[in-house]
Amino acid sequence: MKRIREIIERIVRQEIRSALADSEDIVKEAVKTSLLPELRAATRDAISRVVEDMLKESPEVEETPPLSASITPQESAGIQETELVAPPEAEISASSEVGARPKKDSDGKYLYCVAEGSERISLGKIGIEGNEVYTIPYKDLCAVVHNCPAQPYKSEDNEVVKSWIMAHQKVVDIAWEKFGTVLPLGFDTIIQGNEDTDPDENMKNWLREDYESLKEKMEKVRGKEEYGVQVFWDPKVIAHKIVQRNEEIQKLEKEMKSKPKGAAYMYKQKLERAIKKEMEAKADQYFKDFYNQTKKHVDDLRVEKTKEIDKDKQMLMNLSCLVRKDKSKELGEELEKINKMEGFSVRFTGPWPPYSFT
Repeated sequence: MKRIREIIERIVRQEIRSALADSEDIVKEAVKTSLLPELRAATRDAISRVVEDMLKESPEVEETPPLSASITPQESAGIQETELVAPPEAEISASSEVGARPKKDSDGKYLYCVAEGSERISLGKIGIEGNEVYTIPYKDLCAVVHNCPAQPYKSEDNEVVKSWIMAHQKVVDIAWEKFGTVLPLGFDTIIQGNEDTDPDENMKNWLREDYESLKEKMEKVRGKEEYGVQVFWDPKVIAHKIVQRNEEIQKLEKEMKSKPKGAAYMYKQKLERAIKKEMEAKADQYFKDFYNQTKKHVDDLRVEKTKEIDKDKQMLMNLSCLVRKDKSKELGEELEKINKMEGFSVRFTGPWPPYSFT
C-alpha cells in the first residue's frame, strides 16, 4: 500500500512539473500584464500631483480641487557601485511567538539552498541561531541544511526575524562562494519527517525526484548573477521640460495667465489634461526604451513591483536581472547612460545569488 501511494505521489508531482513548464510563458505574460497597469496607475498619481503643484505657482488662477491621490514617496535615487547587499523582496513578517524558538528534537531540516556537490561536509556553525550547516548529497547535487524542529520560525520581534533572514542570506552567500552555483530557497523552507521516513531521507527523496528539474535550473543560472535595476524620474523636472518644449501647452499656459481668475479656471483644466497626457505617454515610452536597453545585456529579467521610499522621485521601472558574470560591466555602462539623462537616476545593486530565477 505504501509503495502504491509513493508511485501515485510521484506521478502527480511529474504532472504538476510538466504543467508548470508548459505554462511558463503564460505565467510570465500574466505577471507583466498585472504589474504594468499598476505601474501606470502609480505614474498617473505622481503626474497629477506634480501638475497640480506646478500650476499652483501661478497666482492668477483660483485653486482647484485635487486631481487625484497625492504622490507617494519612492525609492532613493542615484546610481551606485555594485555591492553585495540583501536580495530583493526580502520581506520581514512577524508571527505569534516572541523571541527565538524553543529548542526541541531535530525532526526537520531547514533548507537554505541546493548546490553542486557530491560529499557530505560541514560549513560550520554559521546558520540561523548558530546552528551547524552541512550538506546532504544526492549524486552531484547537495542540499545545504541545518537540523531544526519541524515548525516555522516565528517571532513578534521584527529584529529577531530580521536576524534570521540575514543569517539565511549569509549562508546562501557562503554556499554560493564555495560551490559556485546554487539554487536559493526562500526563508523558512523546512523539510519534515513522517512516521515512515526521517527528514534526512525525505530530503534525499526530494533531491532524487526533482533531480532533472534541479539540474536544468542549475544550467540556467550557471556562471550568472542577479542584479537589481531601478530607474527613477523626477516628475517635476519632466513636467517643466514638457511645458518648455510643447507649443500647444505653452499656448494654453499663456492664455490661462492672460484671463481673469474665473475664466482662467477652464484653461487650467485644459492645461492639466494636456500635461498629464503628455507625461503618461512619456512614461510609457521611457519604460519601453529602458526595458529594451537593459534586455540587450541580460540573460533573463523580471518586472517587479515599484517601491515607495523617496517623496521627490518616482520609480519608473524595477527589474530583477540575471546577468553573466562577464557582462555585468556592460550592463552598468548602459545604465550609466540613463543615469546621465536630465531628470533620471538609476540604482544598480548586486551581485546576488539568483534568488528571482530559481
